Amino acid sequence: MKHPALRFLHLAHRWLGIGAGVLVLVWFVSGLVMLYVPFPKLDVDTRVAHLYTLRADAIQFSPAEAARACPSAPKGGRIAMTAGRPAYHFATRDGACSVWADTGAALGPVTPDMALRAAHDFLPGVPLSEPETIDRDQWTVYATYNAHRPLHVFQAADAAGTTLYVSSRSGEVVNRTTRLERVAGWVGTVPHWIYFTPLRGEDTRSWRMLVLWLPPVALLTVLLGLALGIQRLRLRRRYPRGLVTPYRGWKRWHHLLGLGAGGFALTWLLSGWLSNHPFGLLEFSSLPRGSAERLAGGPFKPSDSVELLRRQLARVPDAREAEWSRFAGRSYLEVRSPGHSQRLDDNAAPSRPIPPETLAEAIRDIEGKPIARVELIHEADLYHYGRRNPAVLPAARIRLADEQDTTWYLDPASGRVLARIDNPNRLHRWVFNGLHRLDFPPLTALPALREALITLLCLLGITLASTGCVLGWRRLRHRKPAP
Repeated sequence: MKHPALRFLHLAHRWLGIGAGVLVLVWFVSGLVMLYVPFPKLDVDTRVAHLYTLRADAIQFSPAEAARACPSAPKGGRIAMTAGRPAYHFATRDGACSVWADTGAALGPVTPDMALRAAHDFLPGVPLSEPETIDRDQWTVYATYNAHRPLHVFQAADAAGTTLYVSSRSGEVVNRTTRLERVAGWVGTVPHWIYFTPLRGEDTRSWRMLVLWLPPVALLTVLLGLALGIQRLRLRRRYPRGLVTPYRGWKRWHHLLGLGAGGFALTWLLSGWLSNHPFGLLEFSSLPRGSAERLAGGPFKPSDSVELLRRQLARVPDAREAEWSRFAGRSYLEVRSPGHSQRLDDNAAPSRPIPPETLAEAIRDIEGKPIARVELIHEADLYHYGRRNPAVLPAARIRLADEQDTTWYLDPASGRVLARIDNPNRLHRWVFNGLHRLDFPPLTALPALREALITLLCLLGITLASTGCVLGWRRLRHRKPAP
């Protein structure tokens, strides 16, 4: 390579690095924080643990009667205590629709006083601030909250600095954040995903442009640095005093760290960029259209029997919440209590696991392809495994006899689809989960070792990006003497 071309590459790396160095540093720091503190989200177990025991004797209207109070047909439903009374919570195409189970009247819109009661029920004995009504904020940017907007927000005077978000449609607490989660979010998830509220509103076009074009700039910077670092490295004919690098001071550390961590930085940036499917790259396939309804055996059909619901709730001590589901035309009720759940059939008897062969027949009808193999697995495999939460096991694994070796994973307890894997999904699993999260054997089975390795690599990346930022700052401050 000629000297002018080398100089051009050095200048390109320098000025691209000045622009992208801080961005890469922020991504390494935020990725490390995300490893230990995820984005705030109220999971089902936490929500159920804060609910009061369902009063079955107070239920006077059946789910079918209550559903008539909704403006559109429900797609699913739950029942739980809200403000000291049992209430049905239906999901419809128009958003959340809640109905009192004791009067059959619509629950919403939720007043600030009712929202305050729900917040006090969630955190009994904790002083709460006056309610503030918002449409969205930094911790409710997800589209899953659209069905509950606007939201009533309460600040709790507890040691954790808790903030509660109550739905204006259902009167339920739909999110909870703590001071630690919010601080970690501002350092971790928010800058890592560029999830700033103005960019994640109804119009996300600006956000999509940023995640489309910022990573390639960082990628080119790292790629040029890696190429130039290798070109300047001497392992045989060394520089004076036996050195392998011609640089000194900060440049020397930047050179050596780039050689050590540059490859990881390159694959990490590439896999993170591809996770957003730029220009249609690395897109994964979804379930065949209508498959969920075909597995259910038809649309959601609320029960018209109050007595059946009471008998079902009586089977589970300390029942806090119950949710309906369907499979093959039959309705089931999953009754949840803290640390436990039980699935009951439409005779109020504990439901039996669905045979894998029955699930395979349903998948064959959906796909229109023959089945190659059906098995019940009791251990995680390469495509069905736990990350932050344990994998659902046992699971039915159904392989199709097609050219892509399409494989379905279903929960035999409920018939719920856990995953559908074909070639595009396999590619996404290895490029994103493998390269970006280091989810590959044997690290998948050794979470402590995986976290330690990611931490070490992130610290190396932080040091590499920091040296680049120092060099960039020095270059910007450098001024040539006046003639």
